[in-house]
Amino acid sequence: MKQNLIIRLHSLGDVVLASGTAHSMSQENPVTFLSRPVYEPVIKRIPGDIKSMSLTGGWRELRQISAGFSTIVDLQNNTTTRLALTGRRVNRFRFSRRKRRKVLLGADTTLPWRAEEYLHAWGGKGNPDPVLERLSKPSGDNFTVGIVAGGGWPMKTIPPGVVTELARLFCDVKGARVLILGDSNDLPLSEYIVEQTGYRDVATVAGEGGISELINRIENLDLLVSPDSGPAHIAMALGVPVQVVFTSTSPALGFWSPDFKGSFMVNPIPCRPCHRHGGKKCSAGDEQCRKMLVPRELFEAALCLLQ
Repeated sequence: MKQNLIIRLHSLGDVVLASGTAHSMSQENPVTFLSRPVYEPVIKRIPGDIKSMSLTGGWRELRQISAGFSTIVDLQNNTTTRLALTGRRVNRFRFSRRKRRKVLLGADTTLPWRAEEYLHAWGGKGNPDPVLERLSKPSGDNFTVGIVAGGGWPMKTIPPGVVTELARLFCDVKGARVLILGDSNDLPLSEYIVEQTGYRDVATVAGEGGISELINRIENLDLLVSPDSGPAHIAMALGVPVQVVFTSTSPALGFWSPDFKGSFMVNPIPCRPCHRHGGKKCSAGDEQCRKMLVPRELFEAALCLLQ
């Protein structure tokens, strides 16, 4: 029996986007998905005959690991994987940096959907949609909404004032319970947001239990509102309705399928996208992509996803 190795070392969104390819590969032969240890909870949720393996070192460790596999699909394609796999026959993901540069400079073009490009790198056909096994669903007793606050790239985040007002709207208009999500670095901000919402049914779960607990929280939501980030991709793969708020990034960067219905952004912002990851500072100096967000409009757009 052939032994297949798929490699995607980071980041959270990309590991989720690779899940469709891993699932498709596993329909033919067992798959080992190699990533960093932090992403193991994601890989364990990919349906199919898939084993999670963690890379804790560098290219030498990867070279030793890869020796026992007949098919290798390198979806990372960075210095580490290229050094480790020198001389090996590898199916490698490639993308056009030149085309990405055009998108960032405002050209009227769009990068191919990353999940589909991963499937093509393997040589597979069919459905590239990311998929994670959903182990539970909302109880139905309480309409529960998650809102992602904070993040590693400040220009990509939803402003705290918008998150606060959005939480109030979900509580006051829909009688919802609202959970503020994020990682441990976002805990002070999420606590501040909870305080600002006042008496309403809003709580923070930021940083609780790492990615494993994040997945558990998201799969029990009725709706997620998130920046263009890893939690949004998790929700999509689980089948949870998700409203993605694009500020400094854009669907044109290729991380969302062309038929994705949950995009929300302020138009027109001619300098968007300004950075492939979102950026830490506004190049235009006015942050219009964030400051012009209207909570009521975002609230109404999110509710439309539930119809």
